[in-house]
Amino acid sequence: MLQSIEDIISRRSVEEISATLDYFDALPGRLKRKQDLAKLLCTYLSEDPRAWLGKLMEYDLKLLQRICKAGPGAHVDVIPSEYPSVVEVLHFVDSSAAEKDDMLRLTMQEPFYDLIASHIDEVVAEKEKDGSFKLEHLILGAVNSFGVVPLRTFVDTIFKEFNDIDQMRRYARAVAGHPIMRLHQEEYRGESYMVSPDVDDLESLMRDRRKYKDVRRYGKISLKDAELCGEHAPFCFWGGDTPQGKALLDLYAYLGYEGDELIYSAHSTWINSQYEPDDHNLDLLLSSVTAAAQDIESYEEFRKFAAVVLDYANSAPKWILKGQSADATGHMRFELPEDAYSELFEQDEEALKEQEELMRFFDSVCKVRPVGPDDPCPCGSGLSYRFCHGRHFS
Repeated sequence: MLQSIEDIISRRSVEEISATLDYFDALPGRLKRKQDLAKLLCTYLSEDPRAWLGKLMEYDLKLLQRICKAGPGAHVDVIPSEYPSVVEVLHFVDSSAAEKDDMLRLTMQEPFYDLIASHIDEVVAEKEKDGSFKLEHLILGAVNSFGVVPLRTFVDTIFKEFNDIDQMRRYARAVAGHPIMRLHQEEYRGESYMVSPDVDDLESLMRDRRKYKDVRRYGKISLKDAELCGEHAPFCFWGGDTPQGKALLDLYAYLGYEGDELIYSAHSTWINSQYEPDDHNLDLLLSSVTAAAQDIESYEEFRKFAAVVLDYANSAPKWILKGQSADATGHMRFELPEDAYSELFEQDEEALKEQEELMRFFDSVCKVRPVGPDDPCPCGSGLSYRFCHGRHFS
C-alpha cells in the first residue's frame, strides 16, 4: 500500500505536494527537493491517518465517509458547490461530471481508500462528540453572516459570551488553530479580514459597501444564529430557525424539494439575496419558485409563494450592508412588481383556451348527433338507422 501511495504522490507537482503538507502544518521550514517532499508527505499520511483526518473539516470528512461507505472503486454523486472541497483540492478524491445533469461524481483511488476506510467512522464520531463540528459551524456561520468582516470584529462576535477566562483561552486556542482561520482570512488595505468562501470578489464587495455610507456598524449576530448558519457546508443557509427561514423551508418542501436539493435551494436563495435588487437578481432569487411554476395552481398562489421568498431575503443579513438586513436599513429591498411573471401563467391559460376550442371543433365535426331508429342513417346509405349502423346496438 505504501508504495502505491508513493506512486500517486510522485505524479503531483511540487506545489501540490507543498500545499498538502502546508494544510496539515507539516511543511518543513527549509526548501526541499520534490523527491524529499513527496517522501515526507507519503510518510505523514501513512503513519497515522487518524491524526491528519482529524485536521479536516466536517464536510470533507463526511464526504470521505460517504465514499468509503460506497465501497472500494465506487463513487458518490453530489451537487457541486461554487468552491471545491479541501479533499478535492488536495486530490484525496477525484471529480468528474456525473451522468445526471448538474451533478458531480467523486471517486477515491484505492490506496487512499485502504488507508482511511477503517478509521473514518471513528474520527467523525470523535469530532461530533468533542464539539469540533459545533465550533466549526460557529466560525463558518459568523463569517458567512457578514460576508467580509474585520478580524477584530469577527473575534468580538464569537467571544462575547464568555465569563470563565480559562474556558475562553481553551476556546481561543481551538479557534486560532482551526483551518477556516487560515483558509478564509485575507488582507485588504493593510487590515486582516475574514472572508466567506461564498464571496468570490472581495474588492468588488468592499466597493459596493461605499454606496451605503450611512451603514457604519456591522450587524449584531447571535452565536445561535451564527452556529445555524455554519451548518450544511458547503450549502450554508442563514436563518433556519427564524420565522422567515422556517417559512422558506416549508415552502420549498411543499414545492417538492427534499434532502440535499432542499438545502441547496435554501442556500441559493440566501446567496442570491445578497445582491443588488434588479430584474436579473430577482429572477435568480425566485428561481426555485419559478422552476416549479407548473405545479402552482394560479398566479395569485405564485405571488403568495414569491412573498415568502422576498420576506426571507429582506430579513436576512446582507454582506454589502455589513451583516445588516434590508428590513433594518431600508436598503436593498426586493419587491415584486405588479404583474411580474404573470406570463408564466398566461401561457397556461392560453393553452387551456386552445384546448377548449379544439374540443369544441372536434365535437362539432366528429361527434354523432342523436339518431332515432327509423331515421335515415347519418352515414348516407339511405337505409334507416336500425338496419344500418344502428343494428350493432339493437
